[in-house]
Amino acid sequence: MAVAEIPFTGIQRVHTYHGEADLLEMEVKEPFHEKVRPQAKVELLNGNGERSHYHFKHSGPFRVEGIASYQSGYTQVAGARSLKHERRFSTLVTSVVEGLNILDVLTADRVVAQISTAHPTDGAVPEVSFLGTRFENLRIAGHKVEIDSNLDILGPRPVKDKSYFDNQTVLDRMAQQYEKLSKDENLPDWARERYPHDCAKWRIKEQETRTDIAKCSLVNRVNCGQKSFGHVIDVPHFGKFFLGELTVKRTVSKKPDDFDTYRFHLTMVRMELGCATSAKGGSSTADSNGQGGHN
Repeated sequence: MAVAEIPFTGIQRVHTYHGEADLLEMEVKEPFHEKVRPQAKVELLNGNGERSHYHFKHSGPFRVEGIASYQSGYTQVAGARSLKHERRFSTLVTSVVEGLNILDVLTADRVVAQISTAHPTDGAVPEVSFLGTRFENLRIAGHKVEIDSNLDILGPRPVKDKSYFDNQTVLDRMAQQYEKLSKDENLPDWARERYPHDCAKWRIKEQETRTDIAKCSLVNRVNCGQKSFGHVIDVPHFGKFFLGELTVKRTVSKKPDDFDTYRFHLTMVRMELGCATSAKGGSSTADSNGQGGHN
């Protein structure tokens, strides 16, 4: 992790940058077994806090037999003190996949995952933006997928350093999204088990690690000529695709003078393939977090 130091109220404050991105990761189980490591993975882990940090990787064509492929792509992660707002630390994580093809069923000209976070020097809760995140010409079995996106599901940064997990407006948006999905009359049996109604399964609290976890999506619903509900597309005889899945985590600091840690993990296309081809994985993934404290 890259650490930046600032003087604040008489003590030495530090901020730890973190960012990761990759283009494609999956495990094929049938008709053969192969683990595909994260492609074009970049990480912001270590660096001198006195300077900016930037990592970039480009990838040419990549193929996993006839199961998954892309024509090109790139990943980047950057961390720096904001020039516009001096009292903020900014992190940008981007993953761009071009010419994505999964079993010739899901195709897209371009898939972009982008997370921008700005941590204030005097608080724990970052401002988060997903501007730039999008699907371009996403198709299922040749049919154009119409997407109802929700890039603002977290809304603006809560005032007075209030946690997203204590912000009822944010929690209501997540709960309503889950409720609409779980109440869909067209849910197959597997989905009713995974998204049970009258259950706050979208939110988890791990007491042992003092971590709050909330799961939602930057996609409210899709229309594609196949079975779909919420952000999920169920293609008979091929598998399931989950679009724009976002996981938000807060880990409470163990030290009273340190800030809590927030983490945002975005996967634009998560796949669970079945029948003749069995595989699981994700494409266009971005991950960002950060933490403030003192020396």
